[in-house]
Amino acid sequence: MSGRFRIGALGVLWLVGCTSSRHDPGSSAGPAASAGVAVAEPAGGRPAGAPGAGAPVVAPVISPVVPAATAAPAPVAAEPAASAGVARVYSKSREVMIRAAPRPKSQWIGQLTIGGSVRLKSAEPVRGSGDCPAFYAVEPRGYVCVDGERATLDPADPMLETLAAHAPLVDQPLPYRYGESLGLKRLLQVEGLETPAWPAGIHDRRHMTVRPRSSVAWTREVEAGGATWLWAADLTFVPKDKVKPYEAATFQGVHLTSEVRLPIAFFRRKPRPKYRLTEADQIEKTDAVWERLDRVELTGKSRRVGKLTYLETRDDGHWVLERDAVVVKPRKGLNPWGRPIRRDGGAPEAPAPVEEPRNTWIEIAALEGWLIAYEDDLPVFATLISAGRNGAEELEKTETESVVPPSTTPLGKYRINRKWVTKTLITPHVNADDWIEAEVPWSQHFFSKYLVHAAYWHNNWGDGQSGGCVNLSPVDAKWLFHWTEPPVPEGWHAVQVTRKDPSTRLVIHR
Repeated sequence: MSGRFRIGALGVLWLVGCTSSRHDPGSSAGPAASAGVAVAEPAGGRPAGAPGAGAPVVAPVISPVVPAATAAPAPVAAEPAASAGVARVYSKSREVMIRAAPRPKSQWIGQLTIGGSVRLKSAEPVRGSGDCPAFYAVEPRGYVCVDGERATLDPADPMLETLAAHAPLVDQPLPYRYGESLGLKRLLQVEGLETPAWPAGIHDRRHMTVRPRSSVAWTREVEAGGATWLWAADLTFVPKDKVKPYEAATFQGVHLTSEVRLPIAFFRRKPRPKYRLTEADQIEKTDAVWERLDRVELTGKSRRVGKLTYLETRDDGHWVLERDAVVVKPRKGLNPWGRPIRRDGGAPEAPAPVEEPRNTWIEIAALEGWLIAYEDDLPVFATLISAGRNGAEELEKTETESVVPPSTTPLGKYRINRKWVTKTLITPHVNADDWIEAEVPWSQHFFSKYLVHAAYWHNNWGDGQSGGCVNLSPVDAKWLFHWTEPPVPEGWHAVQVTRKDPSTRLVIHR
């Protein structure tokens, strides 16, 4: 592409600008040459909600040898809902769309995927057509085409039991296991391993070649043909010796209360020294340090010494050099609805009535690398993020389009309008294989080609890492995903807002 990314229509969504830079000391992968990432329409993922909600009991038809020391843990399956007399529709594909109306080309409002199921509003079909034998109304809204191949009403369908072995770990920050490609080709079959005739749409055949420094998501390992294979999220096979597993990032932010409140200092890049006041009322460095990614509450008091500013902490009288810390505190005095922001902390006074909106919003400081989540006028959560590696810029608007510099985060005010439990991010190339970040968890779309999502490929929170999206640690991204609006209904893998749905606001500044 040229020096600008052009923003296309959202009818067919290609989201560009989300891959992190990996040429950094804290990353477990090598440098990436990609300037950004595009995100295709739902390309496989895991259903949201309680683990195993509505899924059949895990009883795989296939019984490959899975090394106990390396296999991913089996998904937690709930007791089949059918046993309680509750009718459901079950997904037999990576993409089963929930539509606004019982028509094949109606707008999608949600999605099911492997292991997902959703309750029916009625056991009777709404209508059928030449393209779909029967549509059923589902909870809490929408319609699913039940054709027996991609979706079924039969909880005892043998294929569901087979697919259940690859069902999501949606109660975990990382629904899959992930690793960096060393350059490989995905296979539909391997010698010595018998596989069933999978339903239509299981395999993602667009990217059978995975270039180096792209990523792979898998559910388990199998031994076949004298080699070890990773069973990828779309049930293709990947040679294990061509994948370098990522180390899981354990960093997480802080939930704010009346006892834990802003301002808070986080420490990025390296350990930072603690300072104290001497008897002569001078500030001196101690031998103690805050480790990288530690945090400490601040009192709000500061002291100027020459050209340096020190901040008092709530850590046993210690002080921190201001330039050593990422200081998280509201930049704005008012929330988006014009009410003063409360800075005393604490939980919301009372849940909003059902008919009233929650008024959730998020403040993101792209260059400073932090995020605050608010319930109306009250900050409830704070953490470090990684925004665009080339900084943050205002949109440049013309009469027909908006342009954004590459690898920057767009400044402005937005709303969450689509959410996916996992979504594959793709950077298309004209004369080379695409860059791929497989099954990126807890992805929330807010504008054009940009999302808030988990990043499993780096651990450098607070620094610019992405191609423009807002990266969160997996733990933080999972919490934020379930906190924001619109909510993802039980059993759904993805949701898209309608005119009636609430949506969380984003305010992004430098």
